[in-house]
Amino acid sequence: MSGETTADVRELIERLRRGDDSARRALLERVYQRLCRIAEATLQAQFPRLRDQHELNSVVDEAWMRLMTALETTQPESPEAFYGLMFHKVRQVLLDLAMRQTRDNARWRQEPLGTDGSTTAAPLFGGDTTHDPARLAFWTEFHHEVARLPDQERIVFDFHYFAEFPQVEIAKLLNLHPRQVSRLWLAATGRLAQWLDGAEGLLS
Repeated sequence: MSGETTADVRELIERLRRGDDSARRALLERVYQRLCRIAEATLQAQFPRLRDQHELNSVVDEAWMRLMTALETTQPESPEAFYGLMFHKVRQVLLDLAMRQTRDNARWRQEPLGTDGSTTAAPLFGGDTTHDPARLAFWTEFHHEVARLPDQERIVFDFHYFAEFPQVEIAKLLNLHPRQVSRLWLAATGRLAQWLDGAEGLLS
């Protein structure tokens, strides 16, 4: 089911918090198209090299199952908290796939695939020309740093940076004034800029 509103999500979260187990699946069905959009945008923007190895549907299905499991023990208090959990699970799935692919690539490099001993495995991240584990370490820590942002800053950053939602649409989705969304975006990017200043060693 598509076209969810914040009110829809809030109502289902309240039902879930009151002990209505049927609300769990209803909530995930309500936001399924949103989950697909988030997974597709994050895959394309941050993990383009995984697209040749994994179909979008498999990423969405795994994120769906992890969300379903998480909601058995976690009860988000608001739509913002729920969307934050959704982004976390999508990132978690993609990072797990990336690290698995890196391990596979490392094994391939130990076994020559061609007559000249060369390999042809593709790099994981856009712009990479080698299977540099430092790149994976950097992006892994970057995603962890995003997860540490204050709740509202994190959800605004997730929607605008990873899913490429316009700030006006984010404001409507979260029932915030566009100026408030802009302030949250600036605060989030400011925090991450400070982290980046001290993270240069991860790529050296």
